[in-house]
Amino acid sequence: MMKKRNPSADLPGLRRQAEEHLNAIPQELTAFSSSPDEMQRIIHELAVYQIELEMQQDELLQARAELEESLDCYTDLYDFAPLGYLTLDREGTIRKANLASSKLLGVNRAHLKSEYLGRFIAEESLAAFNTMLGRVFSTREHGSCEAMLQSDRAPSADPFGTSNEEVLYSHTVRIDAVLSNDSQEYRVVLSDISMQKQVERENKALLARLIQARRRESIGQPDGSVPRNFNHQLLDKVIHARIRFAALSYLYAVEQASFVEIKKQIKTTDGNLSVHLRMLESADYLICDKNIQDGKPQSTYRITAKGHDALVSYKQCLTFFLGI
Repeated sequence: MMKKRNPSADLPGLRRQAEEHLNAIPQELTAFSSSPDEMQRIIHELAVYQIELEMQQDELLQARAELEESLDCYTDLYDFAPLGYLTLDREGTIRKANLASSKLLGVNRAHLKSEYLGRFIAEESLAAFNTMLGRVFSTREHGSCEAMLQSDRAPSADPFGTSNEEVLYSHTVRIDAVLSNDSQEYRVVLSDISMQKQVERENKALLARLIQARRRESIGQPDGSVPRNFNHQLLDKVIHARIRFAALSYLYAVEQASFVEIKKQIKTTDGNLSVHLRMLESADYLICDKNIQDGKPQSTYRITAKGHDALVSYKQCLTFFLGI
């Protein structure tokens, strides 16, 4: 917290400087009337000018007090922010740091200044960090990367303290950086994402175990006593062809469609599609309605209840075979 200066204490010094400055300027004596009216006018002008100066001084003192209060507020917000804030020079050396960054890096804030931030980053993450800083400087745009911190130092329990004790730990951080307006410094934010990464690893391991369990279950019962049936004859031979499966699946989704629309969706030729649609019609999986539209014959296909049930059974069979 910075000390607030007393504005009143500066006034004698300012007056002394003003008098010295006035004495240093060559003065030209100007003839003026010394009549009572003229003297009264001059006294009035000086009195008005004095009041104006006092009013300006009050405004300046008020503005100064507000600026100091605002500075104190932002200093507190900076120091006690939950994220780590750092200011780095062009070479990546720490110039300023808040308490959260001190705690995250495990070093007292007084000892962080003039330290190279890369010294706290694990070797396997250092190249990504340096590349990110170079990209931010060259593009003048925001950059970020994830990095592991060195595993031989731990966050200090008290960022105000002077203890340099270190213990083993492992932290993953997200580093966000932007370039200052004069392009001489980096503004850096450190976010501890260790817990997020731990949750991601646990979810990944859980998913792997789940997939493995479902695969074992698809082959047989959990105890392995009764194997399941993988007989290929369980697959519907009418549907088990690429074009017929695609056409029936599309009609299952849209309920009905014209011949041209089906051909466009499943990407096939007129001849191939005609053959396969006739096979689906023969199995009563589809119904074809023929009519004239704009003077041209048009065929519209609809999936039947039998075709709907057959496709559902076919998909269930595939799911059973794949164990998903």
